[in-house]
Amino acid sequence: MISKYIYLPNDLRFHYLEKTIKNPDFTLLFLHGLSSSAYLWVPLVKEFESNKSDIYCLDLRGHGLTDKPEGMYSIESLSNDVLNFIKKKNLKNIIIIGQSMGGDLGVSICQQSNERIIGCIGIDGGAINLKGNFESKKAALEKLRPPDLDGMDKDVMLKRLRKNWPDWSEEAIMGQFSIFSVDKNNKITKRLSLSNHIKILESLWENDSVLNLKNIKVPLLLILVKYNTDLTLIKDSNVTIDIERLNGDHDIHAQKPKLVYEIIKKRIGENFFGR
Repeated sequence: MISKYIYLPNDLRFHYLEKTIKNPDFTLLFLHGLSSSAYLWVPLVKEFESNKSDIYCLDLRGHGLTDKPEGMYSIESLSNDVLNFIKKKNLKNIIIIGQSMGGDLGVSICQQSNERIIGCIGIDGGAINLKGNFESKKAALEKLRPPDLDGMDKDVMLKRLRKNWPDWSEEAIMGQFSIFSVDKNNKITKRLSLSNHIKILESLWENDSVLNLKNIKVPLLLILVKYNTDLTLIKDSNVTIDIERLNGDHDIHAQKPKLVYEIIKKRIGENFFGR
């Protein structure tokens, strides 16, 4: 994939990975999870080598190699950036594929009618309900607060990643490691700052996942591992939602990219997304 930059409104320098072909059938738009990056999609994207799709993996605001301006970090602001990217690149026939928070971001975007978007996939995300899992916002923020890893030696961090995920490919490990920058002394710093991480968590707390699902305007496939979604809550809604349940890591797309690819390929082949 090719690493590129584009300027969005307010001079936001936005980084993304791109792989395009002539006359694509679809555009696959990949949205990473909280404190992740575009590069963690690479193992899955490689499975799409023979697929007739344009592919874009985005580094969301504050993440990866995209700018990290002061100000708002919320589901709404991240959604606006994605919509601005779609408009500026003039993308069409889009299937949004989001992992964890990126799945919820995709569902949020697909609440609004948009002729460019034809489907959405949430990989262990898309219906994150923090209020249903924590007694208070304070409890949620304390539990989900990321560990302070800044200043750790690069090689120590890589050793830890390989130990924690022994069945991940080296490409997936490096994709996970891409959430850090490395200074001249070989010390790491997380690219998403703690303050911006907390802002996004606070937005996820306020995010009404059930209402979002009820209002989604395109077919939605949920590939769930750690999260559970009770579709009885939306049984009277006029929406198309299907669920696949897998065993594995929260980042199942990095751990088992071929399996995730086969599930997506099958739904596309069955015209689940209407084409």
